[in-house]
Amino acid sequence: MYTIGSVIKHEREKRGISQEELCFGICAVSTLSRIEHSEQTPTMEKAMALLDRLGLEGSAYLSFVSNEEYEFYKISRNVGGMLANRQYLEAYEYVTDKKKLMDKNKFRRQLSDTITAVKKCFIDRQYETAISMTEEAIRYTCPQFDKSKKIRFFMTDMEVNVINVMAVSYWWSKKNIIALNLLINLVDALSEQYSTIGVDSFRYPMILCNLAKWLNEQHRFEEACEYIEIGRRACIKSGKMRMLPFFCCCRATTLQSMNCCEDEILREYISAYIMFKN
Repeated sequence: MYTIGSVIKHEREKRGISQEELCFGICAVSTLSRIEHSEQTPTMEKAMALLDRLGLEGSAYLSFVSNEEYEFYKISRNVGGMLANRQYLEAYEYVTDKKKLMDKNKFRRQLSDTITAVKKCFIDRQYETAISMTEEAIRYTCPQFDKSKKIRFFMTDMEVNVINVMAVSYWWSKKNIIALNLLINLVDALSEQYSTIGVDSFRYPMILCNLAKWLNEQHRFEEACEYIEIGRRACIKSGKMRMLPFFCCCRATTLQSMNCCEDEILREYISAYIMFKN
């Protein structure tokens, strides 16, 4: 019979990922070793985080979790939907209402603090507070995170979201170079991670689109075009086409800034229009 630990071990080894790379910030290597050998049963949060870094859906594990753990799973999924629909205040109020549950461990606190940072950034425009909260949130599971250095660890979707919100907060607080370097480092790390696990995050195209727009605003047009093409390929590869028209609009804007052929610019806008209509 397969246990959650044997699945993690099999998928980790298949991808050529070391125990140290997989469990960094989530648990000790010795803990992961016991989990993989079915000597220890992980909490749902640890199991989901490990599976997430491997690009796997963790919902198959839910038949083995407690009612409280399943409640957190539902909260995280519901919040994800709210963020996708830009319901930032609703997400904040929803998580705040569950504060007692969300304070139980670092994985739940990371989600709770990130949602608060989203509210501070997108609604309250308190960018410095949002920056502080995201920098604290990322260190719950990535204690050695340094925004000025390359990202050298595999990330969960939650960790990706934290860093993205951090970058947006820096950008809107007019600290553009820090924001750009954060997103460039994030994209580079994700590109390496996804080439290893073979699965793209649904947030990847959104991050690439933000990066391309920011580079365009900084008149770094050639770099913007490169990331637009990477974003287009990511949309097509993953089958998540929602961001594709945004890349067309972004490319049209970049071509305009470069004084390119009007026909080429118009084609991009027409493509975006057709995709939006569909």
